[in-house]
Amino acid sequence: MKKFAALSALCLSLTAALPAFADPAPVPDAAQAQSLRDAVRNDRKAVVLKSLQLDEAQTKKFVPVYEAYERELLALNRQFTRMSVEFVSVGDKPTNAQSKYFSRGYLGYVDAEQKLYKKYHPRVVKAIGEVGAARFLSVERRIRALQDYDLWI
Repeated sequence: MKKFAALSALCLSLTAALPAFADPAPVPDAAQAQSLRDAVRNDRKAVVLKSLQLDEAQTKKFVPVYEAYERELLALNRQFTRMSVEFVSVGDKPTNAQSKYFSRGYLGYVDAEQKLYKKYHPRVVKAIGEVGAARFLSVERRIRALQDYDLWI
């Protein structure tokens, strides 16, 4: 019970602290969102680096870590894209077995994505510190939210 209370307190404190790391930027309009989509598609690393506003020394430490992360993320996203295309090709009436297969695939993807964040978080902290690592997670989640939104429109 004490572990649950401590974990709950930690989660609550982290949740309360996250807005402090978020940019106070207003919600982008459609043109801004499209511009960001295009920028991410063309050079995701440049978007991340611009958002983090790192100095030269931090950038030198961060870029190799980010490139390794990005390679793994790209491989993971390819698997998810294949699964999504496969699900769409099933049509409007998938069987229970097909639905179960795709649900497990999606949940596995979500787990793998979280494991990837956890794997690279200590490396990012070492490269750019805790504040930079929190900003990095924020930027990555925003990019991911935009990509998720694009899947459904």
